Amino acid sequence: MASSKPGLFAREATGLVREIGFTLGVIIILSHVIGLGWQKRAFQFAGYAPMPTNEMPLGLPAMFWAFLVCGFIVLITGYSAGYVAAAMPRSGGGYVTISRVIHPVVGYISAWLMFLAEAFSYGLIGVAVFEGIMIFFNIALAPATISFGATELFIGGLVIVWIFAIIALLGTKLYGRLMEVIFYIPAAITIILFAMWAAGIMNPSLIEEGVNTVIKITPKSLVDLALHSGMVEAKTGFFSAFSIALGGAFWAYMGWYATTFIAGEVKEANKKLPKVLLVAGLIIMIVYLFASSLSAFSTMNVAVDTTTDPGNQWSFYQAYSFLSYGDVNWTAAYKYVGVDTNVTKYGKGNWTHIAESTKPEFHGKEIHFLGAWSTGIASITAMGMGLGILAWLIALCGALWVANDIPPFLLVASRTFFAMSFDRMMPEKFAYVSERWHAPVWAIIITAVFAIPACMAEADFPAGAASYLAFAGVVGTDIFDAFFLTMFCISCMLLPLERKEIYDRAAVKHSICSVTGLGFVATLGAAFCLYIFIKESGWIWSLFKSGAETADIVSSIGFFGCIIVGILLYVYYMYKNTTRGVDMRTLYISIPPE
Repeated sequence: MASSKPGLFAREATGLVREIGFTLGVIIILSHVIGLGWQKRAFQFAGYAPMPTNEMPLGLPAMFWAFLVCGFIVLITGYSAGYVAAAMPRSGGGYVTISRVIHPVVGYISAWLMFLAEAFSYGLIGVAVFEGIMIFFNIALAPATISFGATELFIGGLVIVWIFAIIALLGTKLYGRLMEVIFYIPAAITIILFAMWAAGIMNPSLIEEGVNTVIKITPKSLVDLALHSGMVEAKTGFFSAFSIALGGAFWAYMGWYATTFIAGEVKEANKKLPKVLLVAGLIIMIVYLFASSLSAFSTMNVAVDTTTDPGNQWSFYQAYSFLSYGDVNWTAAYKYVGVDTNVTKYGKGNWTHIAESTKPEFHGKEIHFLGAWSTGIASITAMGMGLGILAWLIALCGALWVANDIPPFLLVASRTFFAMSFDRMMPEKFAYVSERWHAPVWAIIITAVFAIPACMAEADFPAGAASYLAFAGVVGTDIFDAFFLTMFCISCMLLPLERKEIYDRAAVKHSICSVTGLGFVATLGAAFCLYIFIKESGWIWSLFKSGAETADIVSSIGFFGCIIVGILLYVYYMYKNTTRGVDMRTLYISIPPE
């Protein structure tokens, strides 16, 4: 008996249920975006590119302006992605729109890279939870410390990855309840952060007392050390500092369109999805602008120096940032405090060695130097007020903001893989959905498996893994993400031109000119984001350079290997399905069933 011709899709219905309301849709984006990066950006990039206070426009750091500019790009691209996804509200989001509007191969490669970006990020954040615990609780526990080695970080990351994967197998409804819990707790505590920054602005002595309590050295001593260890020489103007800060700002915003990937599980997605992205983008932008400005302001009037570099005003803000993240001349630093300047022997940032100084501000001090974070400044202020319990709450808040990144990453990656499988462009087994829990079981499991190399990269386990797995690290995944977003925005621009019948049926109505114009502007913003990430990733081209480091070459091979694997998978499944009698042309002009 001749076998029957297979249908277009894996089956007649996805099996997924629309259980995500407007509020949870917003929370998914907020959780995906507001995680680790925003908590240190204001200080991190002030360290990379030191700028005196008197050169800051309106007295605001470069990161504030970078967040502001990127925020407008986020709003435009977010609404663009939300609009086109609402026109085809199915799981997989941009994969469906790109493959149906631009071309199947573009949609497939974009989705494959996005799956890798989100699956790798899922593993990165699993490890980062434990890094966050070390960072935030070491202030609350000062002078005691918590320390995890590479092995502990890797194992801990794996445990986190699989715990969340197992919970996700129990369905989106339960998973949504979990997301709400680990969102509302840090969101409520964040009010305390803003209160502490405001207290530091009104009373700088609280910062001074907190620094003495936690770091065991005065802010003025740190300012003097920074001024004599290369901070003045590293000084940059506003536009240089702003251009450097853009990369960090874009990274902190990544994931602002996460809910589009689960459009097939959002209630009334065809009407509400654009508004979900717009509201979430506005909230994130406001949080970032206030957090970056207030945390910086709280330290700008502490230990101000106007004499070492005449005409310029330096403070604890710039000094703490520079000593934490800048290109410190440790030879000059050791010389300034009067200790042996042999950096080869003592290493960089050896505060025990600095405490051997004969200078009274350093001599014999048990210096407990911790990197500069906005949340850390709030904790330091609380310690300066003698409110250690608030420092504990702030530490919990910081760690939970990292942890609540995890569920959205798993949702985005698993639904992307599920959508590709439902189109028969991945093994159809991964399109299976539990009838009881309405969860794509095997798509969730494969996401957890792909998170493992990222756990290794973030934990640097075994030693050196981070250098060889850069393509699975933060910047590599952001490049994949930004490429996907660019194609997503192009699909919005082309929707009324290439698929007018879908445009005409869209519940959210805009003129053809408005949609194409919106898509065009959004494409420019997304492409600029992609350009920034590639510019900051010189290792990508190491495969084509002479004299490149071995680790960079391996990372470059991994990066381009991911792209090549995607192309090969596309060719294989197109050939396989065509020989089975599946009409792939019809499949890719059809919107998948509910």
